[in-house]
Amino acid sequence: MVMLIGEVSKKYNISIETLRFYDKIGLLTVERKNNRRYYSEKDIQRLQSIMAMKEMSFSLEEIKKILEIDERIDKGLENGTINHEDIKILLNEVRKKQTEILEKERELKKVKNQLNIIINKIMDMKSDDKDSDYKKSDGNG
Repeated sequence: MVMLIGEVSKKYNISIETLRFYDKIGLLTVERKNNRRYYSEKDIQRLQSIMAMKEMSFSLEEIKKILEIDERIDKGLENGTINHEDIKILLNEVRKKQTEILEKERELKKVKNQLNIIINKIMDMKSDDKDSDYKKSDGNG
């Protein structure tokens, strides 16, 4: 099944401008006829991989590198000539991202703890404020 850019945009909730940009930078190069982009099933699979890696916080440059290595590995599997250096590079890229995400997670935990401290202080002030209002009304009432 072949899809046009507008159909892909709607189905996968991705802007036409983004799809054109991916094509421009060589991340998702699709067949073009009569100034129209035609997305094959293989193109759609690549798009889904791109979207999944974006969700994992990979940059477009990292995604492009990983997909290029992945294609070489797939070709190597087909003809029995796997380049073990590619596997090593791919593993290193994924591990590097994992380390970055773990660091971000630690940073977010610190921020979360700080926010909890602030919220607790505000809640304490709010309850103190209610108590003082109650005392004022008691004294005046």
